[in-house]
Amino acid sequence: MFEFIFVRHTSATLQGYKAGSLFSYRPSRVEKFLRALETLDASLRRKGIRIHTIDRISGSIQIFVYRPKMIDAMLSQQEFRCFLCQLGYPVDQGHEANVNHLLSKLQKSSEFPHEIGLFLGYPLEDVKGFINNKGKNYVFCGHWKVYSQPDKAKERFDLFQRCREHCLACLQQGQSVFQLVQAA
Repeated sequence: MFEFIFVRHTSATLQGYKAGSLFSYRPSRVEKFLRALETLDASLRRKGIRIHTIDRISGSIQIFVYRPKMIDAMLSQQEFRCFLCQLGYPVDQGHEANVNHLLSKLQKSSEFPHEIGLFLGYPLEDVKGFINNKGKNYVFCGHWKVYSQPDKAKERFDLFQRCREHCLACLQQGQSVFQLVQAA
């Protein structure tokens, strides 16, 4: 059951179309689940994907799945660096330090760090638009709230949907999560 939930929420990341994915899950047996997730993380690392968990007070666990190379590519772009630096991110220290900074903010802050959109592969202008407009005045909403380039965003949303459908079909036909990962 968890494999289908995992693939449903992370297929675009597994296939290399998104830098990261984030979703919540409430396991019935937390310790057993976390051991299984550690095993999955070790397996996916060989294909350039990492998994981190964030405990939430509600009893659910947030699961962040990402591609370090894509985060590093984002961090190499001046616009992203400047934006994240203003928010206190250690942009000169690579993906691991920046992901850890983000995870710390998710766990410790009462306010949600909306810059997480960058780590999920959302366009910088849409992340800025969301923050500046406090989530209002968007052009339309799909996988994220779109503030600029709606046609391009619609194409990406369609791509993500096709990717999800393909990956779920492959999983139903017996492929493993590991087999669904496109090389980095």
